[in-house]
Amino acid sequence: MPRAPRHADVWAPLHRAGRAGITAWARAFNGLEVAGRENIPAQRGCLVVCNHLADPDGMYVGACLPGTPRVVNHLVTARHHDSSALAREVLLRVGLEPVRTDGTEIGALRHARALLRDGGIVVIYPEGFPGYSARVQPFAAGAGWLAITPGIDVVPAAIWGTQHVMRAGLPIARGPVRVAFGPALPMDGIGGSRAQRVHAATTRTRAAVQRMVTALAALPA
Repeated sequence: MPRAPRHADVWAPLHRAGRAGITAWARAFNGLEVAGRENIPAQRGCLVVCNHLADPDGMYVGACLPGTPRVVNHLVTARHHDSSALAREVLLRVGLEPVRTDGTEIGALRHARALLRDGGIVVIYPEGFPGYSARVQPFAAGAGWLAITPGIDVVPAAIWGTQHVMRAGLPIARGPVRVAFGPALPMDGIGGSRAQRVHAATTRTRAAVQRMVTALAALPA
């Protein structure tokens, strides 16, 4: 049985080194392009809601977000953490928080909400698994639950090109890889019960992400 997730205790030197290495690689070999970075607030807590196109998405999105002194945390499915004890430890140390669907997911979401309230950046991929296409799959409600956290910015994001870069952990092509961050989505005006607000926030973020993915996919390679 897999262990319940331990909250990520990020090791800053490893986080910085990994980010620098990935950024250099992505720019040199994958033609990494980023747009809308100015939509990420300088200090305010920020929930980045992104489509999940392929396994390496987190590396490229993380490379496009602000670096030191801020640490970016990602909520990801726990399947990679369960591959080995070493993989689990490294992933936790670089800010990848495992999310499960066996009843322990709420712990990861509460930890993410605490990070947001402290002014951190949290990235979530609510589709759960790679879709490998421009059609954004249904979002898990956890995205909406986090999005209605008071006092934070909710920034839709899109990534395109990673499905052509790596598959099953192996490089298959060079890119380009494009990442875009949109303007923050207003959440204060959402009314109703908590469940209704979560549903509305989830729907609103998915629609925004789909528009951005469609736009990126339409760009010439």
